[in-house]
Amino acid sequence: MLINILVSACFVAIGIAAYDRLVLRPMLVIGVVDAANVFNAKQEQYFKAMTTSRTDMERRQAISDAERFVPRFAAALAQLPQECACLVVDKTAVIGSRATLIDLTPLLRKKVKL
Repeated sequence: MLINILVSACFVAIGIAAYDRLVLRPMLVIGVVDAANVFNAKQEQYFKAMTTSRTDMERRQAISDAERFVPRFAAALAQLPQECACLVVDKTAVIGSRATLIDLTPLLRKKVKL
């Protein structure tokens, strides 16, 4: 009887530890991204390209690049939760700081080539 109790306790402890490592801790990680900052920086980059372009062809190319950016930006944002395996929220929605917060803004900048 005592052996059954000890074996059961060991299995329960292993189950709790596995749940903690595989389910609970990954859910506590939150990725934050400053999406507005990245979007505005890219928008400024396109604005500069349009104002400094010398020909209509260069202006049309800059406008075309800007139009293609919006879906790429949305797709890059949508990929972030899958890549970090965490909940991703905008940085402006977070009050305070925790050790489990990960800043994903540099990753988003890299994805949109900023």
